This record gives sequence, C-alpha cells and structure tokens, in this order.
Amino acid sequence: MKTSLHLILDCRKPHMRFFWRRHGLRIMERLTPGGLSFLTPHMMLEQELRKALHGGSKRLVIIGSPELLSQTFHLLMKEFEIGQPPCEIGFWQVTKKEAWFSMLQTSETFSPLLHTFRNGHAVPVNVIKARYTDQNSQLETAYFWNEIIVQASGQPSSSIVTIGEEEWTHQGKVRFRLALHKEPLHSWRINHSHLLKANDLQVYTAKLSSPTDGVAKLQHVPPSENWLGKGEFVQLHGNYLQMSSPYGGWTAETQQLQVEVLPRSLYLLIPMIPARTAERSRANLLAFKPRSLVVASRQRSPQNAVKSSGKSMDNLFRDDKNK
Repeated sequence: MKTSLHLILDCRKPHMRFFWRRHGLRIMERLTPGGLSFLTPHMMLEQELRKALHGGSKRLVIIGSPELLSQTFHLLMKEFEIGQPPCEIGFWQVTKKEAWFSMLQTSETFSPLLHTFRNGHAVPVNVIKARYTDQNSQLETAYFWNEIIVQASGQPSSSIVTIGEEEWTHQGKVRFRLALHKEPLHSWRINHSHLLKANDLQVYTAKLSSPTDGVAKLQHVPPSENWLGKGEFVQLHGNYLQMSSPYGGWTAETQQLQVEVLPRSLYLLIPMIPARTAERSRANLLAFKPRSLVVASRQRSPQNAVKSSGKSMDNLFRDDKNK
C-alpha cells in the first residue's frame, strides 16, 4: 500500500534545527506524513530519496536550504529519467534569514503552505537538462530549476554559442547565464501563469575582462548582461568552460555543453491561488486602474464628472433620502 506523503527535513545546519524545534510539532500535525527522514551530516541525501521513492510515496515534501533543494532537485530528476515513476513534489525553501525570522512567528503563519502540501494540486513543469563531457571524457548530466552559469576564462579563451540555427563567437573572458524560471524553487512562491510562459532558455552574456572586475567581485556586484537570444536547445563550445549552480555547491568543467528544456518532466505542488507576496502586492497596486468616474473627476470639473456618470449629485442625494 502506498504511503500518502513522505517528509524530508534538513537538520544538518543549526538554523534548520532551531526551525524544526520551533515549528516541527505543528508541521507534523498538519502534514501527518507516512514517512519521515531527518537529514544529518552522517546521512546520504541520495539514499533517503531512493528510500522514499521506492517505498511508494505519492507525495514527497522537502524542507531545507536553497543548496539542499538544488541538490535534491538534481537527484530526483536523475531518478525520474532512469525510469522511476514520478510522484508529486513539494519544495519549502528556508534561508538562514527566514529561519531566524520564523522564531518570532507562530506556526499558524505556515498553514497555507502546509495546506498546499497536503491538499494542493500538482502541475507538470519544464526543467533544465545539461549534458557535458567531464575531464575524464565521461558523459554527465545535470538538472537545474532556475538557471545554469557558464564561465569561459581559459587562456586563450574563445567560446561558440549556438541557439537553434544561429551561432555567435565570443573572444576573451565571458560569462553566460542560461535561465528558464524566474521564481525560486519554492512551492508557495510559484505562480502557475509564470510556469506556462517558461518554455525557452533565455541566454545572457557578460564580459568579464575589464579593469573593474576585481572591485566588482569584492563588492559582489554581478556583471552587466546583454540578452543574446532564446531557444529550447543551446550548445556551448570553448577551451575551458566552468559550470556552476546559482546556489553554489556544484561546479564542473568541460569543453562542450548541451543544454535543453525538458518539457513537463516534474510534477510540482503549488497553491491553487497564487500566494500574496510583498512584491506581487506592490505590482498589483501599481497596475490598479481606477474607475472611469474617478479618472474623469481628476481630469475634469466635478460637474462634468457627475454628468459623465449618468446621474446628477441631486439625484444621488434624493435617492438616498427616499430609501
């Protein structure tokens, strides 16, 4: 018999242990998982994932740092690609700042997110698949959610980028960013309408050979980017290409890289109604369009505004008195 839900919690970092002590009981009460895995420094993430998948879990929820979620995403996609039946996946990204801030919050704050994991719907989403040859001439595969960073910094450095039938050649040190999704890998922060638009890889380039590179690196200022193009399949060739994940924890070197969009390959748990965040609320406020009467009252005199509405002020007050 299949278990309904399996929960994997990252307990390898101090802020995650404090987070679980503060909210763990409430999370367990709301999710009532059939299986539970606590990741400690002595436990292997890959083994715990396989145990959950082979145990027949219908839903898998992972709570942890951005680095852990990035690693988990890659390992899950590897399992699904080799024939493991897919299940519904929920991601809860907890940064160090968010973990300490949650100490001041009640567990009721997370009720909508827990409800999503328990009763939300899963949608098939696109992911990034990268294939490359490592230093031992072995073909490797890596999977990403947001983007992959590729830096060409060999001497001499020459890079060729192919998007569809178009080709570009870059000389010198160049940084490429191949992006798919704009939102982080967090079930509660993902908008379904944005997922439907993420069908092509957006390729950006940035020159690294400038006198201010050292200062910018010390100040953690990203280099200025130029949009190169978009497509479902991108190839990169170069003398020395160093790949990395935006969240760290993974790097690889190659001379040839093929990146493509893997369509509808992961069933991601998201809320039926997009969550209200500060950024989204601010965007909705700026996009708010007042009614025609309000606009008219700003542009014309009050008398003309009332006429354009089809009623006079006298009629409005007379109607109120007759009620």
